[in-house]
Amino acid sequence: MVNKQLDEQQLKAVCNVLAETNLGYTKTELIGLLEQSKIEIASDGRSSNAYGYTMGLNKRDWLYNCLAMEINKNHSFTLVYTFLEKALNPVAFTDERSRDKYNYLLEGTNKALLLAGLEITKEGKLTEVVQAKTLDEVDRRVNSLQKQLYNRAIHMEVRKYCIKDYLQKDYYDAVFEAAKGLAERVRQITGLTTDGGTLFQTAFAKNDPYLFFNSMQTDSEKSEFIGLKELMEAIFHLVRNPAAHTPKINWKVDEAKALDILTLISFAHKYLDECHKIPGK
Repeated sequence: MVNKQLDEQQLKAVCNVLAETNLGYTKTELIGLLEQSKIEIASDGRSSNAYGYTMGLNKRDWLYNCLAMEINKNHSFTLVYTFLEKALNPVAFTDERSRDKYNYLLEGTNKALLLAGLEITKEGKLTEVVQAKTLDEVDRRVNSLQKQLYNRAIHMEVRKYCIKDYLQKDYYDAVFEAAKGLAERVRQITGLTTDGGTLFQTAFAKNDPYLFFNSMQTDSEKSEFIGLKELMEAIFHLVRNPAAHTPKINWKVDEAKALDILTLISFAHKYLDECHKIPGK
């Protein structure tokens, strides 16, 4: 039994998500969900006659009126909560093509609900939870993008440089900043001040390196050392050069590509965790 209630702003925020123009429900779909929940359909104010046509309420405001009318009529949130559970029932999103819509709706709805101490689980059930007090707390608890970073065990040095851009879905800047952070980490370890290929070639010079993570006595150790240098250079050429010289609008980085690049940079940082400066350098 859910006893917590939504205030006016929280209810409006939920309606803004569910009735969002692109990834939200269509009005026809919303009417179906309202009818299944036994909530009366409010008028949207549209009208037409021989003298003209009245547009009426937009979809978000109309949905809010439907839910608010139900609450005021029965002095209860019961059917409204039934509506939310039906709207976010995962069974309705089994088609792979609808996953983006589901993730958007669940994440956006829960951002509003958490501020009221409520949450829709991935099973589609409304439950009471500890109330979030700030938007930063909401992001930590809800944001699916951040969860993906944690699920991939992305290195803290990567998250330090890119997480703000990544959570804002600015993948271009996220990978660019993370790549710059990789070079900065090498500079911090070695004391060098150069950048890019020059930095990595100097830091990992085979005969006169500035850092080490193994004894470089065997062929395997030497190969691993050179491999890390070449990985750093590859990231520089794949990310830093295109991002620095290509207009942002032309260098396309979607979420999947960004995650792959950030995972690669994270892998390099985990090697750098084992690196130390050569004494006397």
